Amino acid sequence: MKRMIFEMETADPDDFMTLLWLADHPDVELLGVLVTPGSEDQCRLVRWGLDRCGRPEVPIGALHGPAWWATSEGKKARVSGFHKACYGPGILEHPVGEVAGGPALLAELLRDPDATVLVGAAPKNIGKAFKDAPGLRLARWVQQGGFAGDNLVAEPLEKFRGRLTCPSYNPGGAPRETLALLASPQIGERRFVSKNVCHGVVYTEAMREALGRRVSGRSPRSGLTGMIDALGRYLADKGVGKAMHDLVAAACALDERVCDFVEVEIYREKGEWGARAMEGTNTRISVAFHEERFLDVLAR
Repeated sequence: MKRMIFEMETADPDDFMTLLWLADHPDVELLGVLVTPGSEDQCRLVRWGLDRCGRPEVPIGALHGPAWWATSEGKKARVSGFHKACYGPGILEHPVGEVAGGPALLAELLRDPDATVLVGAAPKNIGKAFKDAPGLRLARWVQQGGFAGDNLVAEPLEKFRGRLTCPSYNPGGAPRETLALLASPQIGERRFVSKNVCHGVVYTEAMREALGRRVSGRSPRSGLTGMIDALGRYLADKGVGKAMHDLVAAACALDERVCDFVEVEIYREKGEWGARAMEGTNTRISVAFHEERFLDVLAR
């Protein structure tokens, strides 16, 4: 059983698909959900998802806290149109319940010495928590994002061929926090599930059929069903499959054999991110992906 805290956003639909998958997973104890930046509509969506999966007790933390909702920035809509089309307008009317300040909630949850923090967004909640409470310790941080180039990846995706660095949305959204967390001796293990791996994992009709075979004959849990339905809706609506960035990171958090990892130093150069092989960093980045293992983990 993995004890996990999930930091997410809601602009890209795969964060919420990942939340549904994690919420009632039999091998996951979801300790809390941190929302970036944490507007009221985002928190309503998260609470709706947790309630749907029978997890009303899971606490929610918003980066700026609920008092921020009354500000002009806090009032901006941050839930993508896909969520409304897929789940209905009721997601924005769902009772939000109690919402804490995200960094303070994380500091409280990290009393658990074995917790994993999985981040599918810019690492702002975790970054602020470690800045506000320098004595915090974390067993394991799994971050979606970063880049491993031709110096590390044997079979790079064509669009990344020849590159050693590349922009990366999540660490790029909080570069100072990312670099500080990478340098922190208070974090035991760091795992980056890099974009040059994630961008090659797209939900296709063939993947839908392969996943369907794995869950056939069972009574799937609500979270898994919700994830599969949303992926299918995206494929039907868009005509292209959803890139499964955060789902790959979540699967790696549960079973590292989903990807191959190498130990590296992660660096930032001219606004782009790269990685170079280095021992003793306690930081590893993904360099290859195993689809069959991924589907096995996803179907649990």
